[in-house]
Amino acid sequence: MRLPQLAALLVLGTQASWAAETAAFLDIGAGARALSMGGAYTALADEADAVYWNPAGLARMEKRQVSLSHAELGNSTRHDFLAYAHPASRATFAGAFTYLSQGSIEGRDTLGRPTGGYDASDAAAAFAAGVKTDIIDLGVSVKYIRSHIASSEAQGAALDAGVRRELAAGSGKVLLGAALRNIGPGLKYADQRNDLPLRAAFAAAYRFDKGHSLAVEFQNGPRGAGSEGGAGGEYKAAQGVFLRLGYTSKSAAANGSGFDAARGLTLGLGLRRGAYGLDYAAQAAGELGNTHRFTFLVRF
Repeated sequence: MRLPQLAALLVLGTQASWAAETAAFLDIGAGARALSMGGAYTALADEADAVYWNPAGLARMEKRQVSLSHAELGNSTRHDFLAYAHPASRATFAGAFTYLSQGSIEGRDTLGRPTGGYDASDAAAAFAAGVKTDIIDLGVSVKYIRSHIASSEAQGAALDAGVRRELAAGSGKVLLGAALRNIGPGLKYADQRNDLPLRAAFAAAYRFDKGHSLAVEFQNGPRGAGSEGGAGGEYKAAQGVFLRLGYTSKSAAANGSGFDAARGLTLGLGLRRGAYGLDYAAQAAGELGNTHRFTFLVRF
C-alpha cells in the first residue's frame, strides 16, 4: 500500500460525529525537543517519545532508550512522561506512562460558596511497536487511560496508529509522517460519555546532512476541535549542541497584543554527549507567563 493511500485511510478514520471531548491531557504533547519546535514532530520523531507523536518513528531506532520528561504548566499543574524503547530483530517495542497532576482544586456549590478542596489527576499507560519495511515504516500504540476528579473516576482504552517515510533528497533526507491519535470510545463519568481528543496529524520535514532540521505540521480534530498548525527548526550550533525555535497555532492568541501576541512561540536547547541527552523547551503562554519543559534521555 502506498503512502497516499495510507494517509487517506487515516483521514477516513477520523470521520465521526462531533461531541464534547474529555481527557484533554492526551493532547498536551510530550518531550522538550518536540515542543520546542512548535510540536511539528510527527515526521521527525525518532526517539523514545515517538510513542506519543508517531509510533512508526520507533522503527529505525538502533539502541535502547529511556526518556523522562517533566513540564510545569502553571496553576500547580504538572505533566510527566516516561518512555522506554527496545529495538529487536524485526521491530522496536516501547512502553510509556503519562501523568498529569492538577493539585488541589477549590470546590464551590451552586451559590458559589466554598465546599472544600478536591484532587484531580489523569494517567495513561501505553504499549507501542514500530516496524521497518522497504517502503514505509508502520507503528501502533495501545493505551489504557484513567481520569480522576474528586470521588469520580473513568477508565478506558485507545489506539494510536502512524506511518513514516524517509526519502533521500540532495545531501539530506525528506521525512513524511502521518498519525491518528486517541482512537477510542471515550470515557464515561456517571451517566455521561465524552469523546477522546481524536487528532489526525500530517507532517513533513527536511533533515540536512550537518544535523539541522526544518519541519511543518498540520493537525485536525474532527470532533469539533478544529485545525491547528506548527512549524519549527533545529540548528546544530556545535558538536552535541542544538538550538531550536518554533511556532504553534494551538496556543496562539487570535487578537492579542504585547506579550500575549507572542503566545505560540517556542524555543529550546538540546545537549547530547555520548549516551546522554538533555533538552529544554519554553513556550510563551500569554497572561499565564511561560511554561517550561525538561527531558532527560539515555541511550544504551
